[in-house]
Amino acid sequence: MTVDLSFLETAAKQWTEAAKQFSEVQKAYQQQVKTAATDGTWTGVANGLGQIQVAMTDEQFTAAQTEAKAIASILRDAHTQLKDLHGKVKSAVADAVKAGMKVSEDGRASYDFSKVSKDEAFSIKHDPDLHSTELSWTEHIAAAVKAVDDADQGVKVALQAAVRDSNLLDGIDNGFNATAEGDIEKVEAQEAKDLSTKLNSGEKLSAKEMAEYQRLFRDNQDDKTFSQTFLAGMGPKGTIELANKYFDLAKGDDKENFRALEKGLATTLATATKSPSDPFYDKWREGLKKAGVEKYDLDAVDNKIPVGTGQGQGARGYQSLVTLMKQGRGYSSQFLSDLTDDMIAAERKDKDIWDLYGEFSGKDDGWFANDPVDGALGIMSHDPKTATGYLDPKADGGNDRLKYLLQDRDWDLKNTTNWRGNIETVGDDASDADVRSGFGRALEAAATGNVPGTDHALGGHTEAEARVMHDTIKLLNKDWKGDEMPAGLRSPLGHMLMDYTPDTHEILSRTNENYKIHADGGGVWSDDGTVRMAVSPEDLSRIMRGVAEDPNAYAGMYAAERQYAAETLAQTDFKHPNDRTAAINAASSTFGFYDGVTSDILFDKRDKAVQWATDVRTASFLMTGGALNFVPDKPLGGHLPVAADLAGSLLYYGMYEWGKDYTAQANASAALDNMKAFDVGQRQVDSLVVGWAHQHGEDADSGLTRTLVGSGQERHDSARREALEALGRPGF
Repeated sequence: MTVDLSFLETAAKQWTEAAKQFSEVQKAYQQQVKTAATDGTWTGVANGLGQIQVAMTDEQFTAAQTEAKAIASILRDAHTQLKDLHGKVKSAVADAVKAGMKVSEDGRASYDFSKVSKDEAFSIKHDPDLHSTELSWTEHIAAAVKAVDDADQGVKVALQAAVRDSNLLDGIDNGFNATAEGDIEKVEAQEAKDLSTKLNSGEKLSAKEMAEYQRLFRDNQDDKTFSQTFLAGMGPKGTIELANKYFDLAKGDDKENFRALEKGLATTLATATKSPSDPFYDKWREGLKKAGVEKYDLDAVDNKIPVGTGQGQGARGYQSLVTLMKQGRGYSSQFLSDLTDDMIAAERKDKDIWDLYGEFSGKDDGWFANDPVDGALGIMSHDPKTATGYLDPKADGGNDRLKYLLQDRDWDLKNTTNWRGNIETVGDDASDADVRSGFGRALEAAATGNVPGTDHALGGHTEAEARVMHDTIKLLNKDWKGDEMPAGLRSPLGHMLMDYTPDTHEILSRTNENYKIHADGGGVWSDDGTVRMAVSPEDLSRIMRGVAEDPNAYAGMYAAERQYAAETLAQTDFKHPNDRTAAINAASSTFGFYDGVTSDILFDKRDKAVQWATDVRTASFLMTGGALNFVPDKPLGGHLPVAADLAGSLLYYGMYEWGKDYTAQANASAALDNMKAFDVGQRQVDSLVVGWAHQHGEDADSGLTRTLVGSGQERHDSARREALEALGRPGF
C-alpha cells in the first residue's frame, strides 16, 4: 500500500540510456577495432580467427541494445499496469470503509462499530448477514490484491525471458538476448503456448506449472495482445486440440483447475476476435474453416468404444470449439455471425457432418455441442442485438438464414451408431432431447430484443425484431403446418407471442383495418413511432395451436392477453357507447380464437384434456398480476396508457371462477357433444366487463352491466369458428 512505483519509470529511463550507450560503444568498436580485422592490412590464420571473434562481439553489442530496450519497455509497461491495479486496491479499501467497514493491514474487512450508536451496533451484530457482508468485502479487496500479484508475476516472467541468452550455439555463455521481447503480454503468451503444447503432447504439468498456467490466463485473458499472440501461436487446430484436452482432464481429479482453464481459453478467444479489422481475424477464420471440419479423437473418457478398436469418436473441430465457447461470454457480433455462417456452409456441403458415433455420454446431457450451429445460436441469444442482426431477413443486404433454420435445415442428427464389444449397431433414433434449444433462444432474443428468461416489459420492438417475428410465423405455417412446429420451438414461440400481445390482440380482434392491410403486405410498419407487426388470424391460430402443446407456454400467452384486454378496457372511454362496444367486441373476438384453439387441443388430447387444462390454469394464475407489464405505448385508439393498478383491479373479477370453468369444461369435453360449447373465453370477457362497469359505478346486476355482459358473444362465436376452420375443423 505504500510502495513508490515511480522508481520503475526511473529505471526504465536508465535502461533506455543504457541502450544508447551500448550503441555509442558499438560505433567506437566498429571504427577502432572491427576495421583492424577487416581492412585487409592484417592477414593470416590469426586474422581469420580474429574476424570471427570481432563479428561475435559486434553482434553482442547489437543484442545488448535489444535487451536493454526490452527491459525498459517491460518496466514502463509494469509501471502502467501496477499503478492502475495498485489504485484499484486503494479504491477497494476506500469502498469498504465507505460501506462501514474497517480494514486491517492484511486486508480483512470487519464492521466498524465505532461509527454507529449502541442501538445500531446491537442490531448490526445480530444481523445474520453480517458475516457474509464482511466476507464479501474481504474477498473484494483480496481480488484486487491478487490482480496486482498476477501482474507482478507477469513482469517477473518477462524480465527473466528478456535476459535469457537466445542463441546457445554461438559459443558465448550467458550472452545478451538478441530477440528480447519488450511486450509483457507477448512473453506471457509464449509461455502459455509452451505449457499448452506440453499438455497437448500428453505430458502432465507440475503443481508449480499449473499455478503459473492458470495465472497466465487469469491475468491476460482480457488482453488483446496476449490473446491474439497465444491463439496465433497455437493455431486453430492446436487450440481445438487443447480444448479437447481440457474436456478430457476436467473429468479427472483436477476438475476445478481445468474448468477454470476452459473459461480462460474461451474468454481469450472472445478477446482475440473482438475486432474483425485486425489482420489476425481473417487469418484465424480461414484456418478455422479447415480445422473446424477435421475430426478429433474424443474417446479418452466419454466414449465407451473399446480401446484399440480404431473407432474413435471423431468429433469435428467446430463441435469442440463451440463447446468451449459455451464457457465464455462477450463474443463479438461479427465473430458469432461469421462462425455460424461458416458452419452452415460446411453442413450444406455435407449434411451428416455433425453425426457422432459411439455411446457418447455428452450427446444428451447438454455439455457437448454435438450440434455446433445450434450451440452457436444459443451463445448468440445472450446478445439480442446480435441475434436480431443475424436472423433479420433484410440484414446484410438480404439473407435466407431464418428460412434455412426454420424450413430447410436437417435438425435430426441421425446415423449414430453404438458399439457393443467389437460389433457396430445403428441406433434407432439419435436425435437430441435438446434439439433446437439454442436456435429457440436465439429466435426469442431476435424477435423480442431481450435475453430469454429475463424479466422485461412486453412489447416495444424495432422493425428488424418485428420482421423476425413476422417471418417466423409465416415460415412455420408454410403449407398450413404451424400447428406441427418442432417441440423445441413451442416455449420460445409462446414467449415471443406474449411479447407481441399488443399486436396479436389487434390481429385477433379482426376490427383493425391497418392490421388487415399490412397482413397482406410486408407485415411490418411504423405507426406514429411505434412498430407494428401483422399476420392473418389464420396464420396466428395455427401457430397458437402449435404452442398450445406446451401448457406453460400457452398459459403465458393467455395471461398476457387477459391483462392486455383489461388494460384496453380500462383505457377506453366507458361513457362512449361506440368505443365501449368496440373494446368489448375486440376482446370477445380475441378470446374466441383462444377458445377455438383450446377446443381443438382438448379434442386431440381427450383422456389427457383435464390434466392439460389444469396445467394451463395453474401456470396462468402464477403469471397473473404484476409479473406482466407492457411497454408504455400510444394505443391505436388514441388514448393514453392506463395506470397498472387501474387495469389490475379488473383482473380480480371472476378469476377464480374462470379457473374452475376452464377445468370443468375440459372435463366435460371428454363427451364430444359438449366440445362446441367451450366458451370460457367469453366468460372471461364478461368478468372483465363486470369489473369495468364496477369501476364506473355500475353494480353487477345493473341494467347497463347486464346489457354489456355477453354483448360480444356473436364476435366470440365467429372467432371461435374461424379458429377451428383454420385448424381443419370446419363446422365443429
